[in-house]
Amino acid sequence: MASYEAITRHDPKSRRSEVIATELGYLWSNLLQRGVLETHRSVGFVAIGEGEGSNTLAANLALFLGSKGKNIALVEAALRNKDTLADIFHATPEPGLAEALSDRASLRDAIRLEVAPGVNLLPAGKPLDPFWAFTGEVFRDSLKQLLSDHDLCIVDVPGLNRAPEASLVVRSLDAVVLVVEANRHRADVVQRNIGYLRSLGTPVIGSVVNELVHDVPTIVEKLM
Repeated sequence: MASYEAITRHDPKSRRSEVIATELGYLWSNLLQRGVLETHRSVGFVAIGEGEGSNTLAANLALFLGSKGKNIALVEAALRNKDTLADIFHATPEPGLAEALSDRASLRDAIRLEVAPGVNLLPAGKPLDPFWAFTGEVFRDSLKQLLSDHDLCIVDVPGLNRAPEASLVVRSLDAVVLVVEANRHRADVVQRNIGYLRSLGTPVIGSVVNELVHDVPTIVEKLM
């Protein structure tokens, strides 16, 4: 799959946005075939390391589905990220998920309504302890509450090699998609991380290769 940037930063009528929307359509078609919206309604996007684009992919898919009439809760569970979803959507960063998990705010106060058509955002907020925030059942219960009035929860999961709480987040989800930056990891590293995700008991329903670069003929590049 092609490299992603936030759809909102491009003219929706531009060639680049058309290409991104087409790729997202393929991704969504594949996810539907794997039970999303039926048995899998909380779906996480997780990378092996930092900066591989899992949060941007999650945001793009939420925007894409919101534009198609779906009611999406976009949840930022990667509490350690510096580049936050609140920044992407120009939303107030606090209170957010961290405050809701530590009982410093209600889930109702933590969510940002309609940051884009069909998309409500639960930003990361400011965690007291990113690991302990996900112990217990509060995060799982929060997802259930969100799913009571959303079609789907799309979750930005912490990086597997960066955050020990990633396993706790994954275990609370119905399914997970692995996002891998092209040419960054050896094949055995990717396979090992897929095996690790499967050991957590949450279905791994796909993988996305991000930042995959193709040589584009000059005449085609001018059209993009």
